[in-house]
Amino acid sequence: MAAFALLSLLVHIFVVESVTAWSGSVTFYNNRWHDDSGGTYKYTMDDSQQCINLSCYNDRATSAKWSGLVEWGAFDGKSRIAFYTGKDCTGTVRHWEIKDPGYFPGNFFLDGIDDDISSFMIWQYSKTKKGTTLPCPWDFNCCLG
Repeated sequence: MAAFALLSLLVHIFVVESVTAWSGSVTFYNNRWHDDSGGTYKYTMDDSQQCINLSCYNDRATSAKWSGLVEWGAFDGKSRIAFYTGKDCTGTVRHWEIKDPGYFPGNFFLDGIDDDISSFMIWQYSKTKKGTTLPCPWDFNCCLG
């Protein structure tokens, strides 16, 4: 009976943790060290495992910050944010822990992906994408600020 109660409690905790709603954002900066004078692009999201194509800000990001993203995940109990050099979450990838990255990537040049990021994804359960999002067409030109 005690084993059943413990199992029931663990299932309850897992279900509550898994379905907790979240909404967060990732802000990309055209300049190093999160200087917004060169322009920014902010993307708001509420789902992990989605590949977000940066069609509106392709190959322009030099630094990034995030807030409000899901922190719990399958990577030692934490989730991660991954930045890719190719569209559809392909190419070279660099990733950081979401909850406590130690530092936000302030200069992608140091990571070998400066002005080369085309997509990103929140890794919560795995590194596998369950869908792809295209916020605007790839050939869209605008003055994002």
